[in-house]
Amino acid sequence: MTGSSALMAIGHILMCYTLFFSFHANKAFGYGATVVESNKSHAPPSCSGTTTGLRVVHKYGPCSPSGLKKTSAVASQILVQDNLRVRAMNSRLHNRRTIGLEGEGTTDTYLQNDLPGAGNFLVSVGFGTPLQSFNLALDTGSYVTWVQCEPCTESPCPQQQNASLYYPSFSSTYSNAPCSPWCNYTQTYLDESKSGGVFVLDTVSIGQDYQIPEFIFLCAVPDKETGDFGEADGILGLGLASSGDEFATYSLATQTANLFGRVFCHCLPSSSNSGYVYFGEKAREQCPFSGTYTRLLRNPASGANYYFVNLIAITLGQKKVEVPSGILSSPGTIIDSGTVITHLPSSVYSELSQEFDRLMSEFPPANPSDDGVLKACYNLVDQDNLAIPEMVLHFENLDVNLDQTAVTWKGNDDMSQVCFAFAAKENEGDVTIIGNHQQQKLNMLFNIPDQRLEIGPGKC
Repeated sequence: MTGSSALMAIGHILMCYTLFFSFHANKAFGYGATVVESNKSHAPPSCSGTTTGLRVVHKYGPCSPSGLKKTSAVASQILVQDNLRVRAMNSRLHNRRTIGLEGEGTTDTYLQNDLPGAGNFLVSVGFGTPLQSFNLALDTGSYVTWVQCEPCTESPCPQQQNASLYYPSFSSTYSNAPCSPWCNYTQTYLDESKSGGVFVLDTVSIGQDYQIPEFIFLCAVPDKETGDFGEADGILGLGLASSGDEFATYSLATQTANLFGRVFCHCLPSSSNSGYVYFGEKAREQCPFSGTYTRLLRNPASGANYYFVNLIAITLGQKKVEVPSGILSSPGTIIDSGTVITHLPSSVYSELSQEFDRLMSEFPPANPSDDGVLKACYNLVDQDNLAIPEMVLHFENLDVNLDQTAVTWKGNDDMSQVCFAFAAKENEGDVTIIGNHQQQKLNMLFNIPDQRLEIGPGKC
């Protein structure tokens, strides 16, 4: 393994990890360190939804482990963080980064364009023996799983004092990953803070049904000065890893290939209830084939860690807007559970937002979102029996009817700012992204071996 190839491989991985470390100053909105013991309830009694599979909860709904509310300030911050993630993804896809090496045996990677997202959807995953459960952000744009921890780097090992951290030395099934110590990393961010970590090996429990021994994941060490990181303790990476990635064998899909067959399905809930993730045969059973599918497309030149599809048109109400092949050539659209708002080419967005304005013209307009990303907004206070325009995403060989909750974005609880939940891309050369807000209440089955994405009505 050459030094340059190792740097590039670790650089690809570390894009995913910035979701955790960068926004330490915004504790209420950032990722973080909230541990959930395995014998504790994950949601208050008011939470509804499935009780099987790996449960997915919205960070700002009644099913949230901490019961956080989606206030207007929270909604605004979600959009700010989401836009930063979109910029970071495009920076990565266009290789707008700088990488450097410092120190023998340790890779220092400087990703000055990589910034975090909102991490709205959480799952509880168990690590080690005895089991300790942590809330991880569900992310199909990352392929390595990681949790924040306190590694044992010197003798004697630290005493377990922080229940929010995974302590490898306190797990009887822990051992070093095969690449240790050359899997160490240190990362510097835009605010000059630093974070580091090391790959380790331990038993990981996914849902109620699966314990995976000798699973390799990243033990991520936060900056000692950053403190609490909010609601997520790391990432459950469900993204792709190409054969050229240095740590491709560390992806969840690869490590569980014999168990799950590289197949999974998720249903992302609205904020009012819970959803689910299933793997392998249970994914096929719980997310039955709807009769049609669209192809998953690999795009090594643009980033093989993402799930690409071919989006050909969008219908809002009775208006169908074609997506010109020159703008969204195949493959040019990413399905991403870590991004919130769908970002479209400006010409497509313009036609759709104008149609939304026409359909909503009887209602008083409201201010755009604070960050200016969502522009078509209306005041719907005291509007009873309101019919939100229907919307359909037309993929190659597959039409997907969006849930009404996926068409609009509520800036607050009183309906005084309800916006068209789509945004225009900042640059026409940027990739189009289908965000998690538009994936709500849909079964999305990823069949990696057959390169198929099946989408149908979900039960969440």
